[in-house]
Amino acid sequence: MESDASLQEEFRTLCTTRCCKFTQQRFAIYSYVKGNRTHPDVNQIWENVRQTVPSITRESVFRILNELADFGVIGRLDKITNARFDGNGTDHGHLICENCGAIFDFELPASLRKLPPFEGFTTKHTELRIGGLCAQCAKNQKQQNKE
Repeated sequence: MESDASLQEEFRTLCTTRCCKFTQQRFAIYSYVKGNRTHPDVNQIWENVRQTVPSITRESVFRILNELADFGVIGRLDKITNARFDGNGTDHGHLICENCGAIFDFELPASLRKLPPFEGFTTKHTELRIGGLCAQCAKNQKQQNKE
């Protein structure tokens, strides 16, 4: 994981490039999401960021998350129960448990990472979502079916 100083410098550069002000609120959200691989939702991010920035509102967290997603530095996973945010900015896939909502990253096959251009369409990112049951939920379901 990056040091706090290098992450802060990375974020300062991002703010300069995107013409937005570097604030402790923005940086706290950025550093939490970038260092997190659990695909947290806005409430989880808010609860964690409030430990270092107690005055931050849920609305501010949501606004900043959407801003960071618009910048392309984090991903936003919609069409799940609640929007979830992904600190992994590379093209990758998601395994989504349809029972508990857990999300797991997986590397895209090479054939999906470099798709040919589509006429009249500019691709910004590639994402593959696969729905099913995680190992724990599949195990629980199997046990329930035995009973």
